[in-house]
Amino acid sequence: MRFGVFYVLECPDHDFSRAYREMLAQIDYAEYLGFDEVWLAEHHGSDYGSLPSPQVAAAAVAERTTRMRIGIAVSNLTFDWPVRVAEDYAMVDVLSGGRLDFGAGRGYQPAEFHNMGVGDRQPVSREVFGEALEIIRGLWSKRPGQPFSFHGKHFDIDGVDCRPTPVQRPTPPMYVASISPETFELVATTGYNLLVTPTLMTLPELNRLVVDLKRRLIAGGREPLSLDFPMNWQIHLADTTAEAVADVAQPLTWYYRNVLDLLPSGPTVPPSYERYAELAATSDEAGGLTLEGLRESGVVYVGEPAGLVGEIETLYQETGLQHLICWMRFGGLAHDKVIRSMELFAEDVMPHFRDRPPVVPRALRDEVAAIR
Repeated sequence: MRFGVFYVLECPDHDFSRAYREMLAQIDYAEYLGFDEVWLAEHHGSDYGSLPSPQVAAAAVAERTTRMRIGIAVSNLTFDWPVRVAEDYAMVDVLSGGRLDFGAGRGYQPAEFHNMGVGDRQPVSREVFGEALEIIRGLWSKRPGQPFSFHGKHFDIDGVDCRPTPVQRPTPPMYVASISPETFELVATTGYNLLVTPTLMTLPELNRLVVDLKRRLIAGGREPLSLDFPMNWQIHLADTTAEAVADVAQPLTWYYRNVLDLLPSGPTVPPSYERYAELAATSDEAGGLTLEGLRESGVVYVGEPAGLVGEIETLYQETGLQHLICWMRFGGLAHDKVIRSMELFAEDVMPHFRDRPPVVPRALRDEVAAIR
């Protein structure tokens, strides 16, 4: 099993220099502690995130680390020209010596589409995203010097080349990100692996979707143990549960207040974003998301290491979890609290799972055995 750390890099006090220094120091320490990877998220124009160009941060990480893989969770493909995205991340793969994992998404915050000058793309973001992803895969997988063309509804390119080409062939590992059930359909029909998170759904709901999707992919011919769906989970560990809860009460409240304000809502919700609006409305009716409710639903894990070991064991057996991305620096949580949480995870959680091989989800084992 593999373990990573994750950064949106929310910066409530707008001290961006400090936030970047802390992030890079935490990544250095994560490599020392034995974490396998770091994942970086693209966001624009709000306090929600301070990494508008993950490729820039990834290049900095590539120079500071020697072993960790560098994941993107995600590059928002609706905001840029896909040829430029392919070039930038191919360069990251070269600079890192072939350590890039590329995750892509379509975005969901209306303010970001507005800030980036592509507000008209949000209603058709699934189409734009699908075409852009195919262009990037095509540019990366062709032979060096072989022109690539694509003629779609939203992008039209003819005889384009990509310089540099990625080290990893035919492409770096490619993932599609999902924080809504609808995106599972895209993965079911394209064959990509999926980045998942319970941020906008309960953990039991996410687990059901993962198992159902794996069942469909296996039935369609995918090798069961190749289905690697990294899970990004907000986690905070402390020596006692009471201490952990006290540490994150304010940062988590700030985070969820901000994310709910940024969700599509109101009378003009773009098509395919209805679930987001429903979540925002439900939260308002319930008086907002509470830390107690987030913990009970499994959206976050806040507590002691022993409890987390049990939760990960369940995920491993029930969903076939192969690697976990730990979102530990959220809502501007203090640097020393993040460092302590990372230490506890490395010391008391990671050793229980480090040598676990991939497994088929428990509910699918009889079906897979019958196929074989």
